[in-house]
Amino acid sequence: MLNSDRPFGVRRVYETTTAGADLVRLRLCDRIVELGRKEADLYDKVVAWLVGPESDSALERAAGLDAAGRERLLKRLCDAGLLYDRRALPTALSGELLHRDHFAKLLPSWLDQAFSHPFWSRMTGGRGSPRLFAGWLLELYHYTRNANRHMPLSCAHAREKAIKLLRARHYAEEWNHYHYFMRSLKALGYTEAAVAESVPLPMTLALSNFMRQAAREDVLAYSICSAVLEGTTTERGTYSPYYQRCAELYKIPKEAIQPIFAHLDLDVQYGHSDLFLDICKTVDTMPASRAARVLEYGHQLVEHIWMWTDNIERYYENETQPMPRRAFDPRLD
Repeated sequence: MLNSDRPFGVRRVYETTTAGADLVRLRLCDRIVELGRKEADLYDKVVAWLVGPESDSALERAAGLDAAGRERLLKRLCDAGLLYDRRALPTALSGELLHRDHFAKLLPSWLDQAFSHPFWSRMTGGRGSPRLFAGWLLELYHYTRNANRHMPLSCAHAREKAIKLLRARHYAEEWNHYHYFMRSLKALGYTEAAVAESVPLPMTLALSNFMRQAAREDVLAYSICSAVLEGTTTERGTYSPYYQRCAELYKIPKEAIQPIFAHLDLDVQYGHSDLFLDICKTVDTMPASRAARVLEYGHQLVEHIWMWTDNIERYYENETQPMPRRAFDPRLD
């Protein structure tokens, strides 16, 4: 919301669909709101008014309401979850409340958004290829190896000892996990030297650099990004179907799948999906502005995942592109 002096703000709508001529469905992070066509038109007018410079009377004229009617409309939209009341927001909150009342409620919709890229339905629908599967594994290898570029920063920039120890333990448990993806790639026929000497795609590097930025700015911002990335490793049921389906469709050998399961199972054993909650529990209070910035980092991470997936698909679906990608060499390039 740009016009921050107004008491109501607009909540994010992730998807808008229609059902027939007279029903509009708005999907938010925690609900689906159904509006009739007339109510949807009023909602659009309210949104335009809230984010614009027009006066209160401008909305009343556009919606055909008096001042009392405008207030009733705003309250109804707020009760439906489409708006929020700024006056009800806390000025400060604990880390545990940040996790329980915000992150835990947002994570499912964030993961839906991150993995909404057509790549995933393409792969599980049989329209992918062994090359795309291997390309995705190559970039996972690079991203996991690049954890050594940002995880130490999260430890170094953590000011509170309790958080520094939690982040250091996570790093000690994660720093060499790229070897799991190396084993998978070797089972697909790639040599260790070719993989180790290759370079990541631009968006793989951008994702790593985004994590470095988060680590420098706020350890909670870094930790929420890490929590989103760990969000699909809480149980086998969340990640088994993709690998099993790809193995069937693209004749991926069992030896290439087993290391991935071993890595994900290890994350579950370490309890990495609970790390953000453990970190949040150490924070007694923080300004609402800090909490909002932390959540913003989480959502930006989601957008990075989507763009990363897009970069992987676009590069590796082109069979003329080298795979793995070799480093720049002035004698050859």
